Amino acid sequence: MANKKSKAEMLADSNDMVPVAGTVDVDIPANVLWACFTQANRWSRWNKCMFWALNRSLVLGKRLIWCFDPIRKWYLYKMPAIAKIVELEKEKKVTWEVTALPGFYARHTYHIEDLGNGRSRFGSWEKATGWNFRLMKKFWIAHFTFVKDCSLEGVRSMEETYRQKGKIDETTLKPKSYVPFWITVLLLILLLAGGTFATWFYYSYGLISSIELAPDIHAVFGGGSNSLVVQGDNGIVLVDTKFSPGAEGLHDWIAQNRDNSVSTIINTHYHYDHTFGNILYPKADIFAHTKVPELMTLVDNLWWNQYPDSVPDRLVHQTETLKQGKHEIALVHSGIGHTHGDLWGYLPKQNLVFTGDLLFHTYYPFFDLSEGGVSIPEMIQIIRHIANEYPTARFLPGHGPMAKASDLLVYADYLEFLYESVENAYKKGLSEDEAVDKIDLSKWNLEILPSFHNLKLTWATATNNIRWVYQIYNKQQAKY
Repeated sequence: MANKKSKAEMLADSNDMVPVAGTVDVDIPANVLWACFTQANRWSRWNKCMFWALNRSLVLGKRLIWCFDPIRKWYLYKMPAIAKIVELEKEKKVTWEVTALPGFYARHTYHIEDLGNGRSRFGSWEKATGWNFRLMKKFWIAHFTFVKDCSLEGVRSMEETYRQKGKIDETTLKPKSYVPFWITVLLLILLLAGGTFATWFYYSYGLISSIELAPDIHAVFGGGSNSLVVQGDNGIVLVDTKFSPGAEGLHDWIAQNRDNSVSTIINTHYHYDHTFGNILYPKADIFAHTKVPELMTLVDNLWWNQYPDSVPDRLVHQTETLKQGKHEIALVHSGIGHTHGDLWGYLPKQNLVFTGDLLFHTYYPFFDLSEGGVSIPEMIQIIRHIANEYPTARFLPGHGPMAKASDLLVYADYLEFLYESVENAYKKGLSEDEAVDKIDLSKWNLEILPSFHNLKLTWATATNNIRWVYQIYNKQQAKY
């Protein structure tokens, strides 16, 4: 029975490739060149193909661990390598074999020949075989050639150093700078983090989705505030128009899914995320509370000065009922709540209530700290009144998923707990920071919510809820 060939013998007999080999003659004594070469951890100082090497010296039978730079500077990779040193002849040659990759076997030899008179010949030889090698043969040949060329060029550069300094060691070989690498890594991490954040942000808050609540009535979530689309015989009633880019997404959704154009808009209050999309419907009548136009121009005057025709022109003081074909919508202002100009609405036939930002469902709410902003005690009363008035209704909140009356009552309890906790902290003389440290809102299991206004990203969080309410309470006390 014939003896099974070793991997080295199979490599020698292989026709997978012609060995990549080359030599260079230099004016460096063989023993000096060998002494420098065997310090593997210094390879990156003179050999441009090497990014880093672990071993301080070459030892027969030991593992050699190092890392290659890419064959092109703009290729974004570093190639780790691990091999076993299988041949070692002092001042003559070292050979290692690579077996870490499945279906890949390679041998690489560096050799040094003493030419006498202080000269030596340095050479590189490499050959590989195996199905994995054949699969990526073009790359591996390019890599082997890159390693060979850089190694010979590196030795040639050491010759120049030896001529000038009379030695090649740690003191004469310039250390490799890793600053560009770490800057690149940092930029890639930032890019990856930014991309991950952008993707998460879009799918969490920017993606438009819709559900049918009743025939011809849809809720459209995401892209800003929630919107309600009511299809009538003579046009569409649209409750809250979002802001860019969600406003354009809503506009496109209506164009693709509804037969009629928007004839009527209802702004539940003046905030940008519910109103900036008004400009996309120039022919629509726009309903809002009587205080909304004033508050719009007070807070976002640059925007509304550009689009004066998109400011509400059908103003509701207390209540009003709209009819759109078979649909009826009752609009109600119950007093100061989320802002001084809130409207909420009820569709009796569908037993459906839209609340605007009187309700943030499953999210921490935003509180308007301006003069036209929130009154938390009154908002609590309004929310409980609506929940008790319509105990079996479905509720479309300003932000978050559909809700039930019980969800409104839980939200009112949260606001009450938050307000009373801040009030107690304030009366005890605690600072805003101390109130944040003391008050625990975790039991409410609410989620954070972003707002992007005037080129500033703000988040509704537990901490910010406490801070905002503290500032509101402090402002109230300053009036007395």
